[in-house]
Amino acid sequence: MKSIKYNSIFSELIQDFIDYKRAAGYKYESETTCLKEFDEMCCSLNIMAPVITKELSDIWCTKKSHESERSSHQKRVSCIRQFALYLISSGYEAYIPVNLEYIQHRKSKYSAYIFSHEEMSRIFNASNQVYPNRQSTMHLVMPVLIRLLYCTGLRVMEALKLQLKNVNLTEGTLLIESAKFNKDRLIPVSESMREILIQYCSVMHPLYSPEDYLFVGITREPCSHHNIYLRFREILVRAGINHAGRGYGPRIHDLRHTHCCHVLQAASHNKTDLTNMLPTLSVYMGHESVIATSQYLKMTAEIYPDILHAVESLCSHVIPEVLS
Repeated sequence: MKSIKYNSIFSELIQDFIDYKRAAGYKYESETTCLKEFDEMCCSLNIMAPVITKELSDIWCTKKSHESERSSHQKRVSCIRQFALYLISSGYEAYIPVNLEYIQHRKSKYSAYIFSHEEMSRIFNASNQVYPNRQSTMHLVMPVLIRLLYCTGLRVMEALKLQLKNVNLTEGTLLIESAKFNKDRLIPVSESMREILIQYCSVMHPLYSPEDYLFVGITREPCSHHNIYLRFREILVRAGINHAGRGYGPRIHDLRHTHCCHVLQAASHNKTDLTNMLPTLSVYMGHESVIATSQYLKMTAEIYPDILHAVESLCSHVIPEVLS
């Protein structure tokens, strides 16, 4: 990781702040560039005291002409807000900026779409019908990727970053490295999913190379998230599932939400104690806390009301099988 040198009056505090965040499990890579810009601004303004005043904060938070609220501008405000909170906790004075426009925007945030079992069957069938093209591997990639996301609840980028060295087809496990919150975890897959991966790798990776990515294009480069997003939209159309447009979904990431809700529904049918199951599911999903996982209980109950009647124990049948 490339080291960045800070030169302003905040230099040591910025480095301490970054170390603190990384020790807490955050990668904090792009934020270092943002803090470097703040550091350079403080140097240019000849700031002599390690205090973030309202005036300094306002200068930093002024929206630039090329910025949109949901991208770089919001990130800049959020980054300096976190730094200001850190300064206050360390005994320094700091004005905490509030991005009111962003807060108002988040009040109408996207709601997760949970695919029904019947919709998932249609999606599986539609993915099988992606037209073969000598200039593309999507007809091979999409059927397997969609099934993998649904059966494991992986984040899309976690799946796209999988290398063959992380895929154990003998044991039926996937090693997810340096994922969100800088966590590693070992994911078991169902027997049906393992067989699908074996068939896929026999076609796509006849010559095993540990560093190769699992999902690759015709040039052997890893598939891009953008290309996968576009293909998934096409599959939704073929499956007869309406899409409300970019930013409104359903999204391919909703396969992760669907996985979690369907796991909880299966747990209900199998008389699993959901309270005891949540910590296991939380680790499996790579959530930061059980609280994040417990949100799926409400989502699942809204769609499958009988989930609230789940009783007793045992945490079996957690991983859904591929039935199509």
